[in-house]
Amino acid sequence: MSYPGGGGGGQWPPQNNPYGQQPQQPGGYPQQGYPQQQPQQGGYPQTGPQGFPQQPYGQQQHQPYGQQQPYGQQFGQQPFGYGEPPKKKRTGVIVTSIIVVVLLAAGAAGTFWALRSSDSVASGSENPTTAATNLLSALGSGDVIGIMNGLAPAEAKLSKDYVEATVSEGKRLEIFKKDADPNKLSGVQIKSEGIKFDEAAAEKVNDHLTINKVVEGKITVTSDVKQIPLTEKLTKALGAKLDAAPETDTLDFAEQKDKRKGKPIGIATIKVDGEWYPSLFYTIANAALEDEDLKWPAQGIAPAGAGSAGDAAKQLVTAALDGDVKKVISLLPPDEMGVLQDVGPVLLDQMGRVGSTGAKLVELETDTKDVTGGVLVTVKKVVVQVQGETVEVTRSGDCYTAKADGQTQKLCADEIAQLVEQQGGRDVPAAAIDVIARVGAQVLKDGIGVVTTEVDGKWYVSPFRTYSEVVLTLLRGLQPKDIDELLKLAK
Repeated sequence: MSYPGGGGGGQWPPQNNPYGQQPQQPGGYPQQGYPQQQPQQGGYPQTGPQGFPQQPYGQQQHQPYGQQQPYGQQFGQQPFGYGEPPKKKRTGVIVTSIIVVVLLAAGAAGTFWALRSSDSVASGSENPTTAATNLLSALGSGDVIGIMNGLAPAEAKLSKDYVEATVSEGKRLEIFKKDADPNKLSGVQIKSEGIKFDEAAAEKVNDHLTINKVVEGKITVTSDVKQIPLTEKLTKALGAKLDAAPETDTLDFAEQKDKRKGKPIGIATIKVDGEWYPSLFYTIANAALEDEDLKWPAQGIAPAGAGSAGDAAKQLVTAALDGDVKKVISLLPPDEMGVLQDVGPVLLDQMGRVGSTGAKLVELETDTKDVTGGVLVTVKKVVVQVQGETVEVTRSGDCYTAKADGQTQKLCADEIAQLVEQQGGRDVPAAAIDVIARVGAQVLKDGIGVVTTEVDGKWYVSPFRTYSEVVLTLLRGLQPKDIDELLKLAK
């Protein structure tokens, strides 16, 4: 298959990116690390599980081994830990307006976005204008199945896999009714009218990306939380919140054009395997570029996948520690993240110099297992050198052992409850301890890692699928009774 971004691919910077977007940071290692306490005369107090000190929660410092944090606390506050962050700018009315398109990919806030149960997606269109027109026509008809499956294939598959998995977990946890159907829209109605494109003004960025300009028409989105198929216990818990009147927002394209001094809103379409599809990711990126008065670069960053799933993860970690943002972008899937490869040079220019973290990956051993849409790569052993100090973390079963500066600490899944109880003392309710312990144990059992995907024989790290797997791992650790207890605590 061919995908847009043959000179493109990448990922929005983790924080302080030049477009004001604040995405989640999927995967990665916990920034706080293992609990640490200064050793006393007899070494570490052995009152907690496997060497963890007993101390009331909130008083103990949580940080990576060693006194300095070259990539712990700082990581995420600036791109890859170093470099002067670019000035943060407002996202602007265009990004707010385009939320109508963005929300179709999110599937968030308890709303089900309908997706076909099969793995197939709808056929593309023969030209960019038809592809964009089909998207907005589907909005007007309320055909959400058509909307999602009419998107670029990789985007449609991402949404489908995530929504179906989360809805399934929601049913298991008795959050959603058993008959809740992810193939039917619930809680939102979308209506479009009078949509008109200016075909002559269409911006042909390159051979696989065209920005279509919408000059007339309206889109109205009405949300009604009462229509979401929540279980009875959820509706009782929400109470008055469910009695709120439906909310309606309207996007008037002609009005927005006037407000933007004659510049119409753009809907991005991309060419995949000879056919054109509307793209949410490219539409968002185009809106952000316009808001910052920036242009699409003439040449993107070429994808450069690895020979195996494990090697892709290793290369990504190495590139991140080295501050090599271009390499990180090249290791993202060209089908899912081709937008970031196409816009990559602009990102690099806006970010400026990004220095090395000072940490060096010495060794990385991984385990792999199949998950929906890819392969999960989890840490078996990792050795990192930080300013002359070696930190080693190994996994055996559901236990993790960390070694640094002559100290060893170990944590197993069945010890989390004891650790939480010791750390929190009497301040943490027993029910909360049970929930935290069960979720934490699930994380240790499933392993910490990233999800990789294979595209044209090469392996890449998928940020969206990694994030999705993190969410699903947390959900798998919960039981229906946990939801009941959490609802009680929330009152």
